[in-house]
Amino acid sequence: MPTRLKILVSAYACEPNRGSEPEVGWQWCRHLARWHDVTVVTRANNQPVIETALAGEARPQPQFIYYDLPQWLLRWKRRGLPVAIYYLLWQAAVRWRLRRRLVEFDLIHHLTFNSFRQPGFWWFCPKPVVLGPLGGGQICPWPFLMRFGRGLPQELFRSLTVLAAPLYPHLLLSFFCARLILVANGDTAARIPKWWRSKVRQLLETGINLKREAGTGNHAPGPGTRLIWTGRLEKIKGLDLMLHAFAQAREQNTALTLTIVGGGSEAEDLKQLAGRLNLDPSVRWLGQLPKDQVEETLAGHDIFLFTSLRDTSGNVLLEAMAAGLPSITLRHQGAAEIATETTALRIVPTTFAATTAALAQAIQRLSGDAALRSQMSAAARQRVLEHYAWSQKAMMMDRFYRQLVPPAAASAEVSALNPSLPD
Repeated sequence: MPTRLKILVSAYACEPNRGSEPEVGWQWCRHLARWHDVTVVTRANNQPVIETALAGEARPQPQFIYYDLPQWLLRWKRRGLPVAIYYLLWQAAVRWRLRRRLVEFDLIHHLTFNSFRQPGFWWFCPKPVVLGPLGGGQICPWPFLMRFGRGLPQELFRSLTVLAAPLYPHLLLSFFCARLILVANGDTAARIPKWWRSKVRQLLETGINLKREAGTGNHAPGPGTRLIWTGRLEKIKGLDLMLHAFAQAREQNTALTLTIVGGGSEAEDLKQLAGRLNLDPSVRWLGQLPKDQVEETLAGHDIFLFTSLRDTSGNVLLEAMAAGLPSITLRHQGAAEIATETTALRIVPTTFAATTAALAQAIQRLSGDAALRSQMSAAARQRVLEHYAWSQKAMMMDRFYRQLVPPAAASAEVSALNPSLPD
């Protein structure tokens, strides 16, 4: 049986039942602990919820080191200090505090935040360093930027910092010192300077707990064709694009309905847009829902819509696929790698008008073809089962680890471990 390695994981974002990146950090840590002796350094702010979750976890469990910056910096954070600055200082402080303990581990893994522009300060470590899966290398398609209104300067600034990232000295040093650089999508892989491309491997940063989220495909009956969109109500998620497309599709099929799940700063503007497009009778706004209610709501619909203009992956797309929903997505960034031609109708984003028209045509096609929806439903669930279950992803990470730190004893196959952890 292969030897369990001692792994130090840096996971600033690691919090069960929170969703988004904190949930991703938590799931990686709990599943990796089935394969290896995992010690996680994370924020002290996360301790109460982690300790509560650990009380109900099977063993072996990850061990945690909790750390936060001094109270005066925490106060500044609450008063508006940008998270990116606090995070940078936290990473530097953690590296300094753990500098003498690094020799205790076989491998050091920077996990979250997963932004490729801030992969920690794990330079010149005495043990191999793994970065990622890193994301954030994608930018909003340029033709859509002018629709951001007040948000244009911020989004434009972010896009420019992504393009300039290969010039950042601290980033180059991180890539130079890492033994393995995992990336979540091709856009991020393209941001790694060519000198270190040989270290790059692709692995989606997120996954699915199948027993809780896999659907049966038997969606609740109802009139017409029921579409659902979930996400933050912000420009970057592209709901205005979908509302225009839905309005065009309803001109041909008035039986279509759309459910919108989520909240955000653009909520009122988007509701007003729906009113101007005469969509009020056919659109339901459910607001922000707990994760378990989102899963129940997905099961009551026929088609999932994903229009994010910038996304490393798309947790909601995975959840919809696990629930057995065929999808209509934009064919770019993380969504282009999660969904395939067998699971979704995929639209390449070009101009706003052309993309809107293509999305409307996709809605008409998929809503009018029950057989195609059934085929895509089965293919979506199968793809999640084969590629995105957390247990599968932990097994893949184990293989990466063992390429860097060969087991001292072992002739046994890695698969012989078979650690049991309910998905």
